[in-house]
Amino acid sequence: ASPRAQSFALVSRGERSFGAQVMGVDAYEEARWSSLPTMIGAGRYLERSGEAVLGSVLARNLGASVGDEVVLLGTAKEGGVAAIVADVVGLIESGQTALDRAVLQIPIDDFRAAWNMGSDEAHLIVVLTDSVMGRSEVVAELAANDEDGWRALGWRELMPELVQTIDIKQVSTALFFGLIAIIVTFSIVNTFMMTVFERTPEFGMLMAIGMKPGSIMLQLAMEALFLALLGVAAGVFLALLFLIPLAQVGMPLPAAATEVLAQYNMPDRMYPSFSVTAAVISGAIMVIGTQIAAFIPALRIRRLRPVEALRGAE
Repeated sequence: ASPRAQSFALVSRGERSFGAQVMGVDAYEEARWSSLPTMIGAGRYLERSGEAVLGSVLARNLGASVGDEVVLLGTAKEGGVAAIVADVVGLIESGQTALDRAVLQIPIDDFRAAWNMGSDEAHLIVVLTDSVMGRSEVVAELAANDEDGWRALGWRELMPELVQTIDIKQVSTALFFGLIAIIVTFSIVNTFMMTVFERTPEFGMLMAIGMKPGSIMLQLAMEALFLALLGVAAGVFLALLFLIPLAQVGMPLPAAATEVLAQYNMPDRMYPSFSVTAAVISGAIMVIGTQIAAFIPALRIRRLRPVEALRGAE
């Protein structure tokens, strides 16, 4: 967990002034989990009082570089003037123009002193959970301790546009997977239909020696089951064969996708991982689809007559 204090202020260097979002941060905690400290294109990240890091576009607009001084003027907690002078020690290059144009970070103690805040006050506390799935539990626990009027928000509430993007991606993936399942099912129907026609004399012979049509249909169902299981096993093996190296080196994404991902501070490479849940669900769907596909042509066996079937071999 890392406390943050933030406000908008006028940042000046010489005769140039621009508005910026000033963030007071705990430099040590931010460096442990935040991605901004890893985006320093020039200089270094915050280490001590009196320092500042700012976006590269903001620095270019101000004509500032590493080693220069900037003056911050804002409105303090009680309505007075908040003023601070800081040395620029680093420039942030996130690739997001909106962020690089506006962000400026200083140590939170400097922010508290300039904005007349208490030694333990902050505007927000950023909490990093062990996993994305644990987010709801942490939010619920924090929300249950709502004694001072503060709110606990998860990343889904803070970034609804990202949630919408994920939902759209999941829907499109489900539709694509459904289309593949339908194509595979129809392909299997054709395959088993040909099997039934080619093996008609065999089925006639089995019926002639006393085998029931239901038993023959069960035999076809078992064949389809074993074929489906073999196919699923081969598919999982091939998936792991490709996923293991790709998980290490990643898959480069096209420039159009990179620009969109940069808005959410996401990498320009996709690192796939193996999902047991997805493998089980997709495998089960393929097995069920294969059984259905095999059952449809197998219905012809119920109307099969042994003598007619045996004559088909002539």
